[in-house]
Amino acid sequence: MNILREVGSYAGLAAFVGLAIMALLYIAQARDVRRLREWAGSAPERDAGLVEATSEVAAGRAEELKRLEAERERKEKLRQAELRVADLRETRRQRREAGLPEQTMGERLRERVGGDPARERSGWLRYALALLFVLGVAALAVFVVIPHFSGSNEGGGGGRAKQASPLNPGRVEVAVLNGTATPGLANRFSDTIGTKGFQIGAVTNSSSSFTESVVMFKPGFKPEAKAVARDLKIEKVKPMSAEISAAAQTANVAAVIGENDVNGPTG
Repeated sequence: MNILREVGSYAGLAAFVGLAIMALLYIAQARDVRRLREWAGSAPERDAGLVEATSEVAAGRAEELKRLEAERERKEKLRQAELRVADLRETRRQRREAGLPEQTMGERLRERVGGDPARERSGWLRYALALLFVLGVAALAVFVVIPHFSGSNEGGGGGRAKQASPLNPGRVEVAVLNGTATPGLANRFSDTIGTKGFQIGAVTNSSSSFTESVVMFKPGFKPEAKAVARDLKIEKVKPMSAEISAAAQTANVAAVIGENDVNGPTG
């Protein structure tokens, strides 16, 4: 009996300690469960915050990609433009070495009117007005001047020589050669000739230097050369040399600009 009482007292003590430990574990578990529930209850807010942060990162990345793409396109356009300039420079060098004008008539026209649409429209308008002016002069010559001279010859008797037919500038091709070291001089004189209604032929440099400006002509085109010389205020007119004929190509009249006209045309 003493042993039972002693064992029972120990068993009761162990049971008490066990209940105390179980109570502590229950309290701790209940606290953890409550925290877990609170954390689970805030899941939608966390998801919304995560989605918003992800959207901001994605938008920033998309903007960065767009900027990089725009920069890449800009660099590619710049590279293509540099290649075109290099090709144009090489083409002009080859034409110059071959004795041809560096620029064709179409290139000179595009260079004058430029790439701006407003300037381009203005340039085409000027050329259209110039063409209308030339046509008007030609019509005036056909319907007024020629009949006038014809009637004068018929009424004046056979003692007077027959009047020469009026010159048609639109049928005369004129080359303009720069005989100086001043760049762009031939282009300036070609503009003046173009406004007078003449066809613009080769615009280039001569292989020789000229002190004075001169208008040269091929056989049969002396009157046309005199008309060009009069419009450009050039005094010297003479037959075309072989050197100038090669540079002038198909033009029958060539205006060679000398050192005395480096300041440009005077009229």
